[in-house]
Amino acid sequence: MTFQQPRVETSPKVSDEIRQTTCYMCACRCGINVHMKTNEDGKKEVAYIEGNRDHPVNKGVLCAKGSAGIMQVNAPSRLKAPLKRVGPRGSGEFEEISWDEALDIAAGWLEPIRKDDPSKLAFFTGRD
Repeated sequence: MTFQQPRVETSPKVSDEIRQTTCYMCACRCGINVHMKTNEDGKKEVAYIEGNRDHPVNKGVLCAKGSAGIMQVNAPSRLKAPLKRVGPRGSGEFEEISWDEALDIAAGWLEPIRKDDPSKLAFFTGRD
């Protein structure tokens, strides 16, 4: 009787496509490979994130923050629309609103400042 070792797949296919980009979980901007798969609805979704070995910053090493970046798109608690407070501050009462309504509210807050003295208004985005 011969014993046959069961075959174990050590590199299972995790995705249909790999997109190379940069991690934005901290200021280092490490290179990452984002593995995309097609879900049951035919839409692409993030399946896995790994470090890009060819990137000059991280050479394939990826920290826990970078690996957890998948939760930015897959977390059930992720915000999918702007929220407007409907209860008193601190009550945690919000309702979803449209992007148009959110932009109108923001413009309403900023317009008086812009009219009074535009030099009081500045914008900052990102970390770099």
